[in-house]
Amino acid sequence: MPHLLHAIQPVRQILLRNWAESFGMELVYNTPAHRFLRGGDTRIAMFRSGVICFFQAEPGLESWVLDVVRSEFMGIPESRVEELELLSGNRDGITREGVILREMDDEHIFLVALRLAQSLALELHEEAVENLLETTLGLLSDVTRTGRLPGRRGGYLRFLASASATRTEILSRLAVLDNPDIVWETPGLELLSREVSADLELTSRFRALDEKLDAIREGLEVIVVARRHVRETFLEWVIIALIAVELAFMVAGYLR
Repeated sequence: MPHLLHAIQPVRQILLRNWAESFGMELVYNTPAHRFLRGGDTRIAMFRSGVICFFQAEPGLESWVLDVVRSEFMGIPESRVEELELLSGNRDGITREGVILREMDDEHIFLVALRLAQSLALELHEEAVENLLETTLGLLSDVTRTGRLPGRRGGYLRFLASASATRTEILSRLAVLDNPDIVWETPGLELLSREVSADLELTSRFRALDEKLDAIREGLEVIVVARRHVRETFLEWVIIALIAVELAFMVAGYLR
């Protein structure tokens, strides 16, 4: 019988280090990056990225957890949802029907929840990076078309900082390319970790985001450098003009 692993992202991040809520459930894992709770057959995994995964949780419990989290942390305009079916089998693996687990225990459920949470959180960053990329292309198109640099330099610096912050956020909150400690502590989980990651295309999606962020940074650096050159050229002409005015006054004084 399949069991549904339900992931939802209601907020941008959950500051687990400073928030000790466990909803009356047993604490299985607890780090600044994730918290895994158990109550009977129910499991709840909360992640720093803002994603919460529910396994065999009653609708009332889900609603309560989501309401509490939304009241504590900054929400996003529209909650995102992703699901995976977990099935019992003789070996760990991936099929068209879902994820096969030889043991439906805390370690296996948490590992799949982690990868599912990373996939869901990546969607939010993929959308943000696409918006950054479109804005950058628009700015470069304006420069190509008009030969002038629109806007103010400070705006580009803030935009460049935003792109850098997005990359840092992806690396720190998602850790897509890293295996969790339980992979090394539990025999046989490394292969499952790789298979779930491959099925969700985590590594390829992360690298695509990284390449887009590189393109954004390079484009903005071109614009910032160009604006600096324009400013320096303007200052040079101002200095030349001031020298010319001073020479004119000197000549006028001699002619008197």
